[in-house]
Amino acid sequence: MRAHNWLVTAAVAQLGSSQVVVAQSDIAFPAAVYAARRAKLVRETDDAVVVVPGRLLGGADDNSKQNPDFWYLTGVESPFAVLVLIPRPNAAPRTVLFLPELYQLAGGQYPALDEGFRRAVWNRPRRRLAPGPDAARLTGADETYPIDELVPRLRTLAAGARVIYMPWGDEVGYAPPGMLAARTFTAQFARTLASAIPNAQWNDVTPFVRKLRLVKDAPEIAALRRAAEISAVGMLEGLRALRPGMNDRELAGLMEYVWKREGSPLTAFPPIVSSGENSLTFFSLLRENYNSVDRVMRSGDLVFVDYGAAEYQMYAADICRTWPVSGRFTPEQRKYYDIVLEAQEAAIAAIKPGVMMLDVIKVAAQVFRKHGLEQYEDIARMGEDKVWGIMPSPTHYLARDAGIVRYSPLGRGVRDLGHHIGLEVQDSRDYSMPLQPGMVVTIEPKIYIPEKNIAIMIEDMILVTESGHENLSASVPKRAPDVERVMAQGRRMNAWRPGGTVPAR
Repeated sequence: MRAHNWLVTAAVAQLGSSQVVVAQSDIAFPAAVYAARRAKLVRETDDAVVVVPGRLLGGADDNSKQNPDFWYLTGVESPFAVLVLIPRPNAAPRTVLFLPELYQLAGGQYPALDEGFRRAVWNRPRRRLAPGPDAARLTGADETYPIDELVPRLRTLAAGARVIYMPWGDEVGYAPPGMLAARTFTAQFARTLASAIPNAQWNDVTPFVRKLRLVKDAPEIAALRRAAEISAVGMLEGLRALRPGMNDRELAGLMEYVWKREGSPLTAFPPIVSSGENSLTFFSLLRENYNSVDRVMRSGDLVFVDYGAAEYQMYAADICRTWPVSGRFTPEQRKYYDIVLEAQEAAIAAIKPGVMMLDVIKVAAQVFRKHGLEQYEDIARMGEDKVWGIMPSPTHYLARDAGIVRYSPLGRGVRDLGHHIGLEVQDSRDYSMPLQPGMVVTIEPKIYIPEKNIAIMIEDMILVTESGHENLSASVPKRAPDVERVMAQGRRMNAWRPGGTVPAR
């Protein structure tokens, strides 16, 4: 299903060239959606000036996407773009976009600075806004200017402003002792503008935008629902095809093929498909190696498929299942699988408006404690080689000060149960506010049992509704009998085998 470009009702020829001006990418929502978000942001910041930069995308040759906060407010994909919002009394904020010129920063490999090549057909951006009245009309901006004019024009736009909000970008990367830590583009951008307008008080806008992003509007919910649907189709075909002798990467590749066939251009994150002993290692550690998804599955293994990750209209999916490679769970695998599923279903049942996410976490923890698992995460009792990894941590939540880690009011630093999801796989873990209709969270309890070579996680995407919740990924089977039934059907179909053909649609 091809995404519909809501904003482009007619193609407009760029003056002096054959380039067609489109409002933004073909995944953009109606202009009114972005205008409403911008107006809400300015209200949240007490009618202050707001500056939000996009991402440095010029010449990118990977899967880089626009900065999610900038895209949330504009829907614009042009590289090096900057949004400025100026409050107005009793009116929507004045929206000003700074954009690169049409041929500026073009990424062709011929000499881009040579005007003889600059406008060659193979050096023209295909879907880029350029400053001018057409770009303003198509995006709903009041004015557009070249990005090179940002600093002098901002001095005029923000003249007299006492408070200006922008992403402050204080985060720094690790640096060995004796070396300066590298700062991000956002940090560099913030400090440059702050020095250009030194008399204003500069505050961080990021928490305000992230808070708005937690509650999804109707277009966002539709995109997330479609991302989950596409992911489910791929996971079902993967489940039917699963056999001993497959490599983990074959299963990942099969699902990716299906997602692309169904209309997903990108995956939301790199593959997390780990079988056997690999499933007991955090994916972030596996990714230290080039072949991070590379193991031949054997009968008796469990395969950990945290890869329901089709993306749609820039919105992410995140679904996980754990499957028996042989087609049936062993009695011991089934015992712990059912405990994880019970914890997940109990937590999902607790989701409704007004509930705090920490209370949902405790519900899942109580299930693990009921089954006597709390003792196994005591590292002093079990030792480093045998201590279980449990998520969420029952000792932490149910025995005061007895856990391995403490939690902050925002839920950081704990063995958690999930996260908000949207334009990013992990939109936030802000648990300081109760659940509200429109929020979408993942619920993903997990158990690692090193001595038994068992790792199990079950994850779904849950939309908070006015009356309770909706499981957006419910079409992916998760009860053990249903998983085994689908696998048996796939083997009877004999639609795929290692070295064979991809299942027919």
